[in-house]
Amino acid sequence: MIGIHSAHRRLAELTLKAKSIGGNYDRLSAVEKQELAHCLTVNLELVRKLDSLKSLAFVAYEQGDMVWHNEICEKLEEMEAGLL
Repeated sequence: MIGIHSAHRRLAELTLKAKSIGGNYDRLSAVEKQELAHCLTVNLELVRKLDSLKSLAFVAYEQGDMVWHNEICEKLEEMEAGLL
């Protein structure tokens, strides 16, 4: 199953609405624009955290520290499971 974070789902909804009213985000209401900004911020934080953990996992693997590598991979799996 592919996980979709609630922020990504809302981004999709807002994009669909923007497309249906002329394809321009400027036509969204002020509240919807705030939601869009919030969802983009949540996405940024999620991507940064995932990328950071993946980079650390690579470093741990390259150093041969399998205990550390497995700990990081467990954190990644927990995060990804939270997307379902």
